[in-house]
Amino acid sequence: MTVREAAIETRPDLVDAGIAVRRLTRRDVLIGLVNRFWPGVFGFAVFFGVWEGVVRITDTPAFIIPTPSFVLAAFFPRLPGLLAELVYTLAAASIGLVIGLAIGIIGAVLMVHWRILERGLFPIAVLIKLVPFVALAPLLIVWIGYDLKPKIFLAALITYFPVLVNMITGLRSVDEQALEFFRTVGSSRWEILWRLRWQASLPYLMACLKVVGHLAIVGATVGEYFGSKNGIGMVIARTSEMLQIQGLFSAALLMALLGSALVILTNTWERRVVYWHESVRTSGGRG
Repeated sequence: MTVREAAIETRPDLVDAGIAVRRLTRRDVLIGLVNRFWPGVFGFAVFFGVWEGVVRITDTPAFIIPTPSFVLAAFFPRLPGLLAELVYTLAAASIGLVIGLAIGIIGAVLMVHWRILERGLFPIAVLIKLVPFVALAPLLIVWIGYDLKPKIFLAALITYFPVLVNMITGLRSVDEQALEFFRTVGSSRWEILWRLRWQASLPYLMACLKVVGHLAIVGATVGEYFGSKNGIGMVIARTSEMLQIQGLFSAALLMALLGSALVILTNTWERRVVYWHESVRTSGGRG
């Protein structure tokens, strides 16, 4: 006889209590999900309801501002084609985001440890950031072609600077006593970076990801808008040129849904990664 079987025979009431606890836990999880998402769903419902009502009351023509019901009627038939183009956009945005994150994180580490690099390189990073990427997009297409490369470049260009600034702040936001303790026990610069500075920078990195994920998609879409054979940006450019309002709003709706999904994903990831930080614990904890 196993330990579990012996426990069931001797104290069946505890087993029943355990089942009740498990059921209660699942119910609590369901309630938590409802409480977390219903305000957003309610907000969307109010927004689209007001939009629908105002357009119908003012009798605004559909070729100027369509109603949400008009957009949805065209959205689902176009969805398979839009998803095929979205794959191209996501590929460029994802690669550009990874490159932007790598440049921002590595640059921040170098600047935090060597101030001379910060004084020399940070002004250059600001200067590059100030270049209007909308003006740069046509030039990149002329320089490096119509394939993924200019879209990846724009996505990286628009994402690296927020990562750089946030990571510099995060890597320096360490407790002075903890830093002094690490130095006292003879920790190397690498150990201080990994065990102290990196942990302190994670909340800043997670907050930054909420922004740069969307920026990467914007950068890739802008690159596609100015010249591409594929992608959501190409769809927006062609439908706007031909005044196909249904197609234009369908592409915009898909991008809005993608943005909402990214927000949910990054918030969930933040609760798992930096559950110990005040910004997470004071907003409801890990659940």
